[in-house]
Amino acid sequence: MSFLFRSTLALVLTMASLQASILPEAAKIDEILAKDWEKRELKPNPIAPDEVFLRRVYVDVAGRIPTLEEAKAFLSSQDPNKRTALIDQLLGSDGYASNYFNYFADILRLLTKGRDGIAGQAYADWLKTALRENKHYDVMVKELLTTDGAAWDSGAIGFYTRDRGMPLDHLAATVQVFLGTRIECAQCHNHPFDKWTQMDYYQMAAFTYGMDTRNYGIDPKKMFGTVDRKNTEARKAFQEVREVLGEVMKPLRYTAISPNGKLPQLPHDYQYDDAKPKQTIEPKTMFGHDVVAQEGQTMLQGFGDWMTSPDNPRFTTVIANRLWKRVMGMGLMEPVDEITDSTVASNPELMSYLEKLMIAKNYNLKSYLRVLLNSDVYQRMPSQKDVDLGEEYFFTGPLMRRMSAEQIWDSVVTLLVGNVDTRAAEPDAQSAARLAALETLHDSIAGKTGDELLAAVRAANDGEAGERERQIKELTAEMRSAKDGDDPDKARTIARQIAQLQRGSKGDAFVTILGAEGAQTFQTMMREAGKSDKKSSAKNIGAAQVSMSKEEIRKMMAEGMDKKEIRAKVEEMKKVAKAAGSISSAVRASELESPAPRGHFLRTFGQSDRETIENANGEAAVPQALKMLNGPIASALMNPVTKFSESLAAAESATEKANVIYLSLLTRLPTSHERQVLDQVTAERGNDAPSDIVHALLNTSEFLFVR
Repeated sequence: MSFLFRSTLALVLTMASLQASILPEAAKIDEILAKDWEKRELKPNPIAPDEVFLRRVYVDVAGRIPTLEEAKAFLSSQDPNKRTALIDQLLGSDGYASNYFNYFADILRLLTKGRDGIAGQAYADWLKTALRENKHYDVMVKELLTTDGAAWDSGAIGFYTRDRGMPLDHLAATVQVFLGTRIECAQCHNHPFDKWTQMDYYQMAAFTYGMDTRNYGIDPKKMFGTVDRKNTEARKAFQEVREVLGEVMKPLRYTAISPNGKLPQLPHDYQYDDAKPKQTIEPKTMFGHDVVAQEGQTMLQGFGDWMTSPDNPRFTTVIANRLWKRVMGMGLMEPVDEITDSTVASNPELMSYLEKLMIAKNYNLKSYLRVLLNSDVYQRMPSQKDVDLGEEYFFTGPLMRRMSAEQIWDSVVTLLVGNVDTRAAEPDAQSAARLAALETLHDSIAGKTGDELLAAVRAANDGEAGERERQIKELTAEMRSAKDGDDPDKARTIARQIAQLQRGSKGDAFVTILGAEGAQTFQTMMREAGKSDKKSSAKNIGAAQVSMSKEEIRKMMAEGMDKKEIRAKVEEMKKVAKAAGSISSAVRASELESPAPRGHFLRTFGQSDRETIENANGEAAVPQALKMLNGPIASALMNPVTKFSESLAAAESATEKANVIYLSLLTRLPTSHERQVLDQVTAERGNDAPSDIVHALLNTSEFLFVR
């Protein structure tokens, strides 16, 4: 053994022993890596100075850069255990929940708008709450797999409604996310590059296939009882109830799931000799022990136990490896979701230890991350090399990488308004209000018997509502005649009359089923839900007054300002006030529509469209450069109402202003060489120098990358 490697190993083990008194599990990670470095004749990166560690851990845990005040407090602290203390503080913050919501939302392809509707937002709120409360990962996954019922009972049903009507595709995503295994090719034929067969696929799909994602949480047939199809009167009665219920239950679409007992059938062109085409397939696991439902359990609940068991050969490996990649920049096994029997970790001993660590921590993600973040390897200077696909990396330090789109956005918002953690990861108030209204609607319908519904519908048919329906039928016949008679103007006029009557008919349906008072209660709750928006409730952070007293105007005129200049001053104040209102409602990425609309800053910087698993993109692109160079960010930061601008204004000298800019944007002070350049810029640009410096730093890799 050479002197160099003996010295390196001694240094690493000495630092590990110092760390061991605080966190022995972290020291074990460093010990395993040190042996690997010695074997490969590698030298570890130096330990990162406080300013590098500070910015890195804030971005990696809280998803944003530290504020000026946070940076000053940490860098000035003499506490020898301040790094461990900061890690604990950040893991306990709402910033952690916000940051890891973005991470898991990408993996789970979570949508809060469009086809997922109210269930999608409930799903997002469930995930935020689970992360904020530090629900253990195995418990989270088991809830996702086994929860049924309505969205107001548990947003976890969004895991299934995300892929409603596509149970086979949903199974492929489930296996990829939680088992790190790609089996989608086996949906149509035996996997060409792995051992999985089409039969394996359908047997796994049988566990989750029977989750009905298209129901309303109410079955009219069960409410009305079994209808004798030979009894014309009974059939007609049921049809009457179903038509009215169909209108009232529309708001409840896709808000509930329930098991229906269905099993998948092999496709009609199944070509293998282990079964026949269209054969119904019973559930069976693709590896490990068979699922045996315990007493009182459903087969799906047994499947949830199997999936999340420490005995499952891949469940623990996948999440341990995913989180290692999250903080180190690359997994020990790559790709993290394409593991096969032949996949070997770059450091098998370390991978085995991390699996044991995750189990020992009972899948407590914060506790597991705490170990990784306290390791010496995490706290070393980053490696700036590009690791090509298929190339191994042996972790002499974390890899330098660009911040995610959400982390860049949240860092900019932090510069605008300060610490944004308290405004993050809270359930959406508007969604909660809508869910409460829908639960009221559901309970009002479900609480009625078939006889009560039939009596209500018939009473309505005999009254005003029935008359309206008769009018609609007569007008519909007239409209058809007008169309047949080539009289489009008359047909359009009648169509408008029909539409007006139909709007009243919809209201009649709610009154018929819920009664006048119940219908009014539901409609009022829905209106109030539309007004409830937590994003508009953010505190104003100092909007300027836009009115001037006569005394102020006289003072300006006495100072030599004419009316034109005074009007210009008022207009400027209005702009500041408008900016203040906009900035005061600036929120973290986790509180915005998920994913953001196309064209939004987040999408420009690579936020996932949530169509496929982990579809975010961290690569640089021309639109990103244009957004930073020509976009409004730099000018927005310099607005007098921003937190950054307030701090800058409080600095008295050019040197202090430079310190504020560098600490706020880069979490460090300028170097001696940079100070020389800054002095020159200040001499040449005067009062415009701070704006120029901010614009330049925003466009550096040091601002955009995690070092």
